[in-house]
Parts: sequence; C-alpha cells; structure tokens
Amino acid sequence: MNLFDIMRQAGGGNAFSQLATQYGLSEDQVAKAVQAFMPAFSSGLKRSTADPLGVTEFMRRLAAGDYLRAYQNPHWATGGGRGGGEDALKFLFGSPDATRALAAQAAAFTGLGADKLGEILPALAAMMFGGLARQSAAANPMLDAMLKQFQPGATGGAEAKGPLDRYEEEQAAGDRGAADPLAGAQGEMMRAGLAAFQAGTAAWQKAVGEAMKGPAAAAGEGPGAGAPGQNVFGELLEPGLRLGEAYQREVEAMLDRLWPETRRS
Repeated sequence: MNLFDIMRQAGGGNAFSQLATQYGLSEDQVAKAVQAFMPAFSSGLKRSTADPLGVTEFMRRLAAGDYLRAYQNPHWATGGGRGGGEDALKFLFGSPDATRALAAQAAAFTGLGADKLGEILPALAAMMFGGLARQSAAANPMLDAMLKQFQPGATGGAEAKGPLDRYEEEQAAGDRGAADPLAGAQGEMMRAGLAAFQAGTAAWQKAVGEAMKGPAAAAGEGPGAGAPGQNVFGELLEPGLRLGEAYQREVEAMLDRLWPETRRS
C-alpha cells in the first residue's frame, strides 16, 4: 500500500468522481492531479517526520477524527475539512510559497490551471492524512495503539481535552472536596491513567529515537533520508508511481529551495 493506492480507495473508491463533480473536472483530470502531487506529498512526509518530534506531531494529526472523515467523505473534505487540509499542507511544506509553487509545477504537468489545483490541494491533503491514519492503524497494532493515545478525550466542551487537562481538573475538584472518598478514589484513578499515558509516550519516543540510530539512518543524505517516519510507516509514505526522473528532480529541487530554514536545521 502506498500513497496513490490510498488516494484511489478514498470515498469507497469513488473519490476521483466526487472531486471531479465538486471542482468541475473530469475523473481523468483529477487522477492526473493526484499523480502530480504524490511525489511532493511523499517527500514532504519524509522530510517532516525526519526526527522524533516530527513523528510525534504527525501522529497527533493522524489521530484527529476530521482527517478520517475527509477520507471517507471527499465532499466533506472540500468544505468542513478544508481547514484540516490546510494544516496538513503547513505540516508537509511549512511555507505557503511552497504550496503555491507545487500547484504551479503540477499545472505544467497536468495542463490544468494553477488556481484550480491550489483549490483542490487542501482537500487532497486532508484525505491523504485520513487514509494514512486508517491504513497505519490497520497494518500495525502498535501504531493503532499509539494513535489512540493521541486522540483527545470527548468532554462535551468547546475544546477537546487530553489526559493531562482532565487530570488537572480532577486534581482541582479533589482539592475542593478532599473529604469525599469518591473524589479521592477518582483522583487516584486519574493519577494512574496519567502515569500510564506518560509511560506510553516515553516508550514511543524511545522507539522512534532508536529507529534513528538504525542502519536506515545512515543510508542517505538530506531531509527525510533514512528517517524515523520511513522506518515507522514504511511503504505508506512512498508515492506509488514515478512521473519521470526530471519531474522527480524538479519536485526535490523546489522543496529544497523553499523548505523553511527553521526546518532544515
């Protein structure tokens, strides 16, 4: 399974036709747009997950339910899911300039307008993240468990809260009602849950750190070469097709030129 396979299976296999209707394109045009973007998506994923912090940030995003919804319902990806897609692009490429340059480059390859491709790009990014979350969880029980750790808890409030937030709230409640045996028992349960969460996170960070030291870490040079993201997700980060050596080189050169300085160090 690779990125292009993942995109073809979006929306129950009907993603290209749904996007074609949404954007006034033919299915072939949508397929060609997806093909043009896959090398850059692959490179962006590898570069952005080239260290443990990047992998952790990537996992946090994959755990967001909105991405899976975008993958299952491409129409929603073009509307309510667009914000998530824009965040995915920011994670992948950092700079809006890189995203615009990517659309312009894809326009030269596909014959479609750069504005139209820039319009569809956030939806494709949101769908891709949702597909990666689904395939990662299905392929690897460890990744499934880790994704669940990154999912925010449902509290019914305006913002989803994680284990630490809930623990602190429980601590405050316990302080206000220390005489209540039930509150004390709940506090102990929350402390145990937080300890387990922290232990799992530490184990994940250790595993990713060890992956960096493996043979793959010395296999190549440049951003993303032999990186933890590749070691963890394997072929899921591969584009799945090659559009010619010249096009591949153009994609890499563009990303090298526009990659934010803060992400190169």
